[in-house]
Amino acid sequence: MKQLVLLSVVLLTLLLSSSAFSQSFTDKAKKDSAVDMSDEDPAMQKAMERARSGLEDFLRKAGSPPPNTDQYSVKVRVSEGDKQEYLWVSNLKGQGDLWSGRIDNLPIIRSVKKGQSYSFAKTEIVDWTYVDRSQKKVVGNFTTCALLTKEPPGVAESIQKQYGLECDR
Repeated sequence: MKQLVLLSVVLLTLLLSSSAFSQSFTDKAKKDSAVDMSDEDPAMQKAMERARSGLEDFLRKAGSPPPNTDQYSVKVRVSEGDKQEYLWVSNLKGQGDLWSGRIDNLPIIRSVKKGQSYSFAKTEIVDWTYVDRSQKKVVGNFTTCALLTKEPPGVAESIQKQYGLECDR
C-alpha cells in the first residue's frame, strides 16, 4: 500500500527562499502539499531507520533543548480507515510512550486538521527534526532526504549543502 509523506513545514519554512529547489518540489512545498512516495521505498525505509536510531536522543533534547536550538518536531503516522498519512507535529509534550503536539501540515485525510492538538504513541514517530542555529543547520529530517532522492542530483546536493542536511545519497 502506498503511503503519503508530507513535506516538513519546519524545514520548508526555512528553505522556500532557496532558488535551488526544482519547480515541482518548490510548488508542493509552498502549497504544503503531500508528496506521494511509498513508505516501502528503500530511501524512505533507510530514512525512517535513521530516525528510529536517534529518537531517544532527540526526545531528550526536545524535553530540555540546548541553547540555540528550536523548532523541534516529529513526523507521525496518522490513520483514517485504510488510509495513512505522515504529518509533522510540533509543540511536543510527552510522558513515557504517550506524546501530544500540534499538527503542522494541511492533511489530506479529514479526521485531523492543521493546528489541532494530536496525541500519539512514541511508536508512531517515523522522523524527527530540529534547527541548530549555532551550526546553521537542520538536524534530522531524514524523510526529506529521502524525498530529495527523487530530485535531480545537483538540486538535492545544493539543498543539502545550503541547509546542512546530512543526507546519505
